[in-house]
Amino acid sequence: MAQPIPALWAALPPVARTAVWMVLCGLFFSIMSVLIRIGSAELPATTMIVARNGIAFLCLGPFLFRNGLQVVRAPRPFFLMWLGAIQVLSNVGWFLALKVVPIADATAISFLTTIITPVLAIFFLREPPRPVRFMALAAGLLGAVVIIRPGFQQISPEMLMLLSNAVIYAGFALIIRGASRDHSSETIVFYTLASALPLAIAVAIPDLAWPSPWGWGILLGIGFCAGLGQITATLGYSSGETSLVMAFDFLKLPIAAAVSVLLLGEAPDSWTWIGAAVIFAAAWLMVRNETRTK
Repeated sequence: MAQPIPALWAALPPVARTAVWMVLCGLFFSIMSVLIRIGSAELPATTMIVARNGIAFLCLGPFLFRNGLQVVRAPRPFFLMWLGAIQVLSNVGWFLALKVVPIADATAISFLTTIITPVLAIFFLREPPRPVRFMALAAGLLGAVVIIRPGFQQISPEMLMLLSNAVIYAGFALIIRGASRDHSSETIVFYTLASALPLAIAVAIPDLAWPSPWGWGILLGIGFCAGLGQITATLGYSSGETSLVMAFDFLKLPIAAAVSVLLLGEAPDSWTWIGAAVIFAAAWLMVRNETRTK
């Protein structure tokens, strides 16, 4: 007799469950990126950002409110609202860049956030200045240079947006790290989306237009993929050690490449894979070292 799915899931080792969550996370965010590229032909980036935050908020509602209104209680609510502003700023850079930059390249550049965050923590959170952090940053930037190849191809403003976005999102991660000392992950996500949504709407008002039926489908897809990606990422990061999750996080690149090839016919070149491997190796070794130090 076949076992029910919950029993099969419970029987899986923790490593397998982490892998499943991270693969699903990579798949949802990759599909979202493809939808952003397709939607940019008709929809303003700001309209898509409203959908990304608003519909994602609705998707996450049952997850966030599973313990009632406890999620709303926060010792520092106004501090958490900064996360919404940073998220919208980050969304603007990501959505505009994806209109031009290959999705696999953008995904590879995004791994820089993992390296930049601990370096910024030295200056803003007064964490110890371990040499491995600066070595990882240098290696990660080398990987970015391999992908961008300045001097061999023109550096577009959109690629510069992605590099800036890695720094912006590192600041986002620092605030989460500080907030997590006295706030639950659900409370942090709630205040991030609750403050991001009205700001995203305000930014979108100048370009606001009624989408076509096709446009509505794109917006719904972006929002649902963002919400499901957020849920699976949260479950993945909470189900295993940081170094293990980081290893599976790299699956985002081959997943993004596969989705791009299937849906857009856009295949990454060899330089993207080489640069991404350098960035990932630097990030993974740094995370591994940090875990052992703690």
